This record gives sequence, structure tokens and C-alpha cells, in this order.
Amino acid sequence: MQSAQVLDVKNFMQLLLQSEAFDTYETVEAVIRTDMTYSIDGKLNRDFYSEDELSAMFPEDISFVTWQYAKPKVFDIIKGKRTPSYMKIVFKVNKAALDSVLNADNSSHNSNNIAGVYFNITFKEQILNVTCSVSYKNFTLDKNLELEIFSNFTTLLKSNNIAIN
Repeated sequence: MQSAQVLDVKNFMQLLLQSEAFDTYETVEAVIRTDMTYSIDGKLNRDFYSEDELSAMFPEDISFVTWQYAKPKVFDIIKGKRTPSYMKIVFKVNKAALDSVLNADNSSHNSNNIAGVYFNITFKEQILNVTCSVSYKNFTLDKNLELEIFSNFTTLLKSNNIAIN
């Protein structure tokens, strides 16, 4: 598990809510505490859509809605003059992006042996932290994949002038 504190909360939130930077991530869950607590389960309810709608909106191999779909709903909850007192968003890296990282890194890991790669974004007491973790199906001591994915994430933040610690 790798983590960092985001020092520039305002710019990070702009990147999160007003850009496409995270749109391909699957949204596992979002919890936002404002005047009340909102809890969003990102599990894709395939029965809600026709087959045509599903194929147009979501890739076949995802279990959760993408951030592109969830983002406007989350934005509607948090917009306003007051900052939420708490927020947690859990992203899962989609299989295509994971395969891309594995191929680029010449990793010894195979995506079939990985249950998921997750980013937890937590805002509490005016502090924003991002945590990256890899859930393996088999035990491994090799943390190179986790380090590579977290490095890619921090590079994204730095390229958008977002300071981390």
C-alpha cells in the first residue's frame, strides 16, 4: 500500500470533478458527508439498462460505473459554499488500463492474478489523502506493480501542478 497527502486540495478537487483525468476509473463507492451523509454504491445495475444502452455507456468487463458517469452525481452533492466535512471515493483501475501498465512495465504479474487495483481518496479534517493498493489473488512479496501504479498516479498529479507529500 502506498499513500500520499495531497497538499493542494482545491486543484486536486478541480482535477477530480472538472476534468476527464479519472473518467475511466471504476467508482466502487463514494461517501460524502455534508448536511447529511450520502453513500453511493458504484455497482453497475445492468438490469436497469437495455443492451444497447449498456454497450454504448459501459465497457463489458466492468462491475462498477465509471467515474465519468458518477462524477456529475457526486458534484451535485458537494457543490455549494461549504466544503464537505468528510469524503471518501474508492476507484478501481479497469482491466484495460491494468493490462497496459503490466505490458509497459514487463511485469511478472498477470492481470488474471490480480483481484483489483484501488485508489482511495479520503478527505477528513481538511486533509486529503490518496492511497493505492493492489489486491492479489495469490500471495506475493513483489510490490513493484504497486509502486509503478502509484508512481503513474503521482506523475499525473505533478503534471497538473498538484503538490503531494
